[in-house]
Amino acid sequence: MHSLAILLLIIAAISTLSIAAIRLLFKIKIDNLSEELKYITPYNSAEHCIHNPGLQFIDIETEINNIFKGHTIYHSEEINFTEHYTPIFNKICSLLKWLETFHIEPSDIIAKFASDFNYIHQFVEQHNERITKNLLDLNKEFFDNCLQYPLDEQQRRSILSDGYNCLVISSAGSGKTSSIIGKVKYLTTIKGASPERICLISYTNKAATELTERMSTIGIKGYTFHKLATDIIAHETGEKPSICDNTDALFATIYHELSQQSSYKKHIVELLLDHESPQYDFEIE
Repeated sequence: MHSLAILLLIIAAISTLSIAAIRLLFKIKIDNLSEELKYITPYNSAEHCIHNPGLQFIDIETEINNIFKGHTIYHSEEINFTEHYTPIFNKICSLLKWLETFHIEPSDIIAKFASDFNYIHQFVEQHNERITKNLLDLNKEFFDNCLQYPLDEQQRRSILSDGYNCLVISSAGSGKTSSIIGKVKYLTTIKGASPERICLISYTNKAATELTERMSTIGIKGYTFHKLATDIIAHETGEKPSICDNTDALFATIYHELSQQSSYKKHIVELLLDHESPQYDFEIE
């Protein structure tokens, strides 16, 4: 019994020393990772970056506001920003699992980084909203007077959007064309963009004509996709491309030519044999 007690004491002592050694090891890892976080290489946005490399890392939200100060963050930049900090986040997650196992608290900077990383999208939205509100206030007079009537807030926000893409979905007559006019005037008047660098494209001749008429004071012409394409071809080749006037006759000619191919005849027969299969509305029409 006496030997067993001694053995148990030895095992307990070894276990205590082992746990102490492990806790000390993780304490060192925490200190090293915390120091790494303080001097982590900041995200470098070639377009907007104004970060001072000599400054210590504070937290993700502060980095976002410092790097993109006064600028809207595009979706692609948000992705790049997130990917930049993902490796250190993965390293932190790996460490946190071990710390939880041994009931060890991480440092404040590590805990905050782990928490903030999951809120990058929210931080970006908050940042962009602050920028937008500031621009709305700053350019209120412009939006009140750039057209014959003041633009509403949704129109103003769509005009202020400087992302690579901006999708505006609205019913007919709700002011989409006016938003486009306001956008062009904003770019040329407020942002100083050259009219020659703006391309206005619409789906219909009527809309393209309306855009051209309403842009007369700025000197920008509206195009349909087809008109722009023919103009580009004519400019590059020195000859205006020939446009087919009778598309029905063209399709009939193509059909008869394809009908000479046995493989095409086979597909036609299969289509006719399968004519009783359910059809979608657009196929019937």
